[in-house]
Amino acid sequence: MKMLLAPDAFKGSLTAAEAASAMAAGISSVMPDAEIVAMPLADGGEGTLDLLHAACGGTVCGDLLFADDNVGHFALIESARLIGLNLPEMQLDVFERGSERIGAAVLSALDAGVEDIRIALGGSATVDGGLGLLTRLGCGVTDHAGAPVSSDLNGMMKAVRVDPDGMDPRLKRVRMMILSDVQNPLCGSQGAVHVYGPQKGIQNDQLTEVETAMQHWASICEQAFGVSVMCDAGAGGAGGLGFALKLLGADMISGAGYVMHACGFEQAVATADWVVTGEGWSDAQTLCGKLPAIVARKALDYSVKTALISGRVTAWPDMEQHFDRVIAAMPADYPPGKIMTDAAMLLQRAAAAWATYLNSGNQQAKYLF
Repeated sequence: MKMLLAPDAFKGSLTAAEAASAMAAGISSVMPDAEIVAMPLADGGEGTLDLLHAACGGTVCGDLLFADDNVGHFALIESARLIGLNLPEMQLDVFERGSERIGAAVLSALDAGVEDIRIALGGSATVDGGLGLLTRLGCGVTDHAGAPVSSDLNGMMKAVRVDPDGMDPRLKRVRMMILSDVQNPLCGSQGAVHVYGPQKGIQNDQLTEVETAMQHWASICEQAFGVSVMCDAGAGGAGGLGFALKLLGADMISGAGYVMHACGFEQAVATADWVVTGEGWSDAQTLCGKLPAIVARKALDYSVKTALISGRVTAWPDMEQHFDRVIAAMPADYPPGKIMTDAAMLLQRAAAAWATYLNSGNQQAKYLF
């Protein structure tokens, strides 16, 4: 039996490669003769740059990957490496966080002569509507008094005028591509503020004020740039960084699909009996384009079954409609303080338990761990 192990990172505890290794250990302990192919993946979030470096080769310089593919020479920027939630420099109040470091990385790519820049959006700590990116690239943003605003959410809250005339002229000849599986627009109940703001530190009693400011920010930006993109799918990605990049003409593609293609997923899944995927926490958002859902859809194209083994699982009925087996690796009563340190052991144990059922031929069993 051939098993293709294709997990995402378990955020905060395991890289995708570590997750695949734990799954492999668990399955092998029960099915030593199984053919196991480990293919750790990402969807534009944490680990994307390292996976594409392994798949495409190239050189990592600073926080950028410079590589070549069948399209040509490109530079890749991973937002999680620069403005990720787990970074020490992002442990500021959410109103003091901004996307300026992404703008600096774009300038570094331009300085290197690259004309194809790809930005992986997942895992950001910011909700500044991309203001930091734009100001770092030369866009003027001022307040009521005509003074430049800070390059963070505080600045976005005070912005009244946007002037793109000072932006780096090299941006006009560069191709920009967004790698993301987020479908949220910038504003509204499904937008960047209401959906992702609370995860990044915006309090419930602050949401209305921030949402109002985001709508105003979007309006003055669209007027200044002469485009209408705030309602586009994905504009709300990375706290509105997707919106700012779309103002600059960036195209958006599936981050998961891009990484899977680069890693040769289709060739591997065509000969597999099972695909095993997973992430730290699977919930309703998983089915809106996150990596495990994309993996399951692609496996279905080849009539290959998919098992989801994640740390936590909610929305069970919905999950069971999209995956042939759904497993939560973390027991409900497990000590919270040990979850991160024991993540590999728990994942290995869950994979072994699933393999035990699979090996027994009891295909109708329901596994909850």
